[in-house]
Amino acid sequence: MKILVIQGHPDKNSFTHANAINYYNYAKKLGNEVNFIDLSENKFDPFLRYGYRKHMENESYITNVQNLIKISDHIAFFFPIWWASEPSILKGLIDRTFTPRFAYTYNKSKGTHKKLLSGKTADIFTSSHGPSFFYKLYGKVFSKWKHLILGYCGIKVNNCYDLGKMENTKDTLDRRKNYIKKCSKTLE
Repeated sequence: MKILVIQGHPDKNSFTHANAINYYNYAKKLGNEVNFIDLSENKFDPFLRYGYRKHMENESYITNVQNLIKISDHIAFFFPIWWASEPSILKGLIDRTFTPRFAYTYNKSKGTHKKLLSGKTADIFTSSHGPSFFYKLYGKVFSKWKHLILGYCGIKVNNCYDLGKMENTKDTLDRRKNYIKKCSKTLE
């Protein structure tokens, strides 16, 4: 299987980064072809400066990400939940990458759209300070990603996992290790 791992935490010393690296290594160990996008080391402008009215000057990073998405069967997203959403760097990547004519087309006259990334699957692995159930009930982070971002483009989301209560008294090293294992086990 061709897998793309997108690590969406801006800090390469974060738990999220460690989780994404573990997943990447485990996927390779299982014999998958795996690519890694690390937004802690990105060199792209995350701002969609002109909306979709015109392209920005340097599109090389975005074109590369789009090519990696195009050739992937499965995409694994890793990010923390901040203010009930993904970090701005990841939002910027989504805005710049999942563009019309790449991810979907929109028919104005009919008010319909065509999903251009159908046949792909994704998993979403997050961490948060709040309890996990809170983001499923009220934050709607997973619902937004499942239906309004990835689903809108035709990507089917298989798993959505959150390790809540980070840095809480219940947050232990064993708990974090078990979560990392749980994320990697989705590859089996």
